[in-house]
Amino acid sequence: MEIKSRLINKMNRLKNKLEVVKYRLYNLVKRSSGVNFYSRNQPLIVSLTTYPKRFNIVYLTIESLMNQTIKPDKIILWLAKDELNEGKIPQKIFKLKSRGLEIRIVNENLRSYKKLIYTIKEFKESNIITCDDDVIYPKFFIEGLYSKFKEFPNAIIAYRCAFMKKVNDHQLETYLNWGPPENNQPSFNLFPTGVGGILYPSNSLHNKVLDKELFLNLSPIGDDIWFKAMALLNNTKTVMVNEKSTEFPTIQGSQDDALWHVNVNEYKNDEQIRNVFNYFKLFKYIQ
Repeated sequence: MEIKSRLINKMNRLKNKLEVVKYRLYNLVKRSSGVNFYSRNQPLIVSLTTYPKRFNIVYLTIESLMNQTIKPDKIILWLAKDELNEGKIPQKIFKLKSRGLEIRIVNENLRSYKKLIYTIKEFKESNIITCDDDVIYPKFFIEGLYSKFKEFPNAIIAYRCAFMKKVNDHQLETYLNWGPPENNQPSFNLFPTGVGGILYPSNSLHNKVLDKELFLNLSPIGDDIWFKAMALLNNTKTVMVNEKSTEFPTIQGSQDDALWHVNVNEYKNDEQIRNVFNYFKLFKYIQ
């Protein structure tokens, strides 16, 4: 069994390397549009952000998002002005503008919150897919989210979730003790994690989602936690695309300084979850 597992891991790493090579070539030679030509009744927007240590790889993620069986109406990359070198955008990212990428530069630096906050504010009536900046997404990624959304139009859709558990009516289990999802039905207990990609239907989050002062105080480095709280406060459930969480490969070497190391290993997730659940009295939603 261990030999089989090692073999599968080796094959997955090889496949990931080949995908990286493919999208590097695409960045050099592709000219076709990566976004939808025909407007939907309700726009579908892919939104993400990045920071300097990933400027050299985020273009690969965007290439994978432009190579989808269902194309979005927009792909928006949010960048903080103070993280740009003399205001310059790396060429491998900038050249994607000709194929449909929108690059938005903001004066304040809200770190990972940038991937959703500004898009909600500007495109309130759109359905928004958030992505991480270090993942190679497969061709079926958007199609899977969108198909599930059509089945459950009032639920948040995710490929990867944890199942939230509570000790009692006023305390949740620690984040590391949450288990895998128990079924494939919409639930308040499902906690979507951003690395797998998340589709937020329009108006699925409470209008307090944009309260910058509050989220920076309660959950400064836990955007997924804040967005989950805003879903609960809005009575919005979450459902997974598949019966089990789906893992997409991260680009090799991208995880050395990933924020999840701090949130998980230093128990910042538990602290921030406690903050938002106590503040908004959300424990009643978790069964």
